[in-house]
Amino acid sequence: MTKKILFVIPDGVGIRNYLYSDLFYHLNQKGFQIHLMHNLESQFLNYVKKERGISFSDEPLRKVTESRFQQFLRETSTYSRLKHNAKLKQNPTILSNWFKVKNNTLKRVFQKATELASSTLFNYEGIQYLEETNRLKWRQSLAFKEFRSDIERIQPDLIFITHQRVSTLEPLCLAAADLGVKTVTAIFSWDNLPKARLPIRTNYYAVWSDYMKGEILEYYPEIPESSISVVGTPQFDFHFQPELLESREEFAAKYGLDTTNKWILFSGDDELTSPHDPDYLKDVASALESNPNISILFRQVPVCTVDRYQKVLDRFSNITHIPPKWEKGTSWMSFYPLFDDIKLLMNLCHHCEFSVNIGSTIGLDFAYFDKPTVFLAYDTVSDEDWSTEVVYQFQHFRSFEGLDAVVFAKEKSNLSALLNQVLEKPELFSTQKHLWKDKIASNRKNKTSSRQITAFLESIVKEKEAFHERLNIN
Repeated sequence: MTKKILFVIPDGVGIRNYLYSDLFYHLNQKGFQIHLMHNLESQFLNYVKKERGISFSDEPLRKVTESRFQQFLRETSTYSRLKHNAKLKQNPTILSNWFKVKNNTLKRVFQKATELASSTLFNYEGIQYLEETNRLKWRQSLAFKEFRSDIERIQPDLIFITHQRVSTLEPLCLAAADLGVKTVTAIFSWDNLPKARLPIRTNYYAVWSDYMKGEILEYYPEIPESSISVVGTPQFDFHFQPELLESREEFAAKYGLDTTNKWILFSGDDELTSPHDPDYLKDVASALESNPNISILFRQVPVCTVDRYQKVLDRFSNITHIPPKWEKGTSWMSFYPLFDDIKLLMNLCHHCEFSVNIGSTIGLDFAYFDKPTVFLAYDTVSDEDWSTEVVYQFQHFRSFEGLDAVVFAKEKSNLSALLNQVLEKPELFSTQKHLWKDKIASNRKNKTSSRQITAFLESIVKEKEAFHERLNIN
């Protein structure tokens, strides 16, 4: 009998990390029927089917709104968890993930109320009490009843949620539990767990590595170790697909690049993460301007425009802008990656000598290609709300403590000399990047994440079948 997996894809991230990966292909090969519940637009789903040659049925994900009281419970517990985590790890920067409301009086008053309520919680059990109260409210909601009806109609053998950050999926998880349908969620990013970004509870958790597994057990001790499976992350599987790579000549022809030059990637960040990014791009371009044999390839963060970088791009001829291949959807603020963007990123990693950025995950991508990354670690201006000193104290950066994983550019005055040294002898820098990469993600060439997840999901379904067989025998 054909088994069915319901994939819940709340946003476009699921396209890149799951629909474009080989996961659905492997599941189809194993005989699984795939049904999507999503917030994606039909034209992009049709594009995915054609581009990747996979089959699935689909329907829209219900739009769920939490009550004001539920929002109060959730935000109070989130703030409490951030305080708990900051104390647990003795790292006050964890609290920087509590973004202060400034320009809306009503929202600021609401936030103050959650902070005050949080101050009345004296232990971890208080946090759990708030979260359980919120789940009770979800059980009494219309969303719970509707999701229960959806699951009864779809009749999945398993539900897989492609990332854990959407709190309004909690009633779906609760409805599935009532119906005896197992749920799995993947952890989206290597920085999520210290930031208290696990608002839903599922039966199983798919994590990148043993390191991330340890984080769940530390930050969420109520979650049993047996429910956590180390499966890597599909976003890094593409590094093991040489068919995605173009020759240097082909790539250069697309973007008007000189094949004899050495190329460096400057990967931009969003305005919140790196508000002074244009200044850093200017510094890097200026530091290398005297060498006509070096080209800087600039890729802004997807979904952001280049408007704030435009003056720098106009000023420096040694910068070539290579935009991400994402397309805007029909609804406001909806953006979707094309499969060509994955090819583009792989080719940037393959053809560039190294990358430069402010603490980007691109550093891990380059490590897969045995190439160093330079993290810019000095301030361009005095800003009371942001500094690189604080940024590199973020908890997820402690993952490379004691390792020569990345290169830190700590002084603007020495930037030119440092970048040229990395260009000339890259093998002397980031000498332990492989140890860091392997610590963060368990993807291997002969053990891709897509295959690991397939085996993991298959084992859950088989365990359920065996359980029902034992019941029938008894």
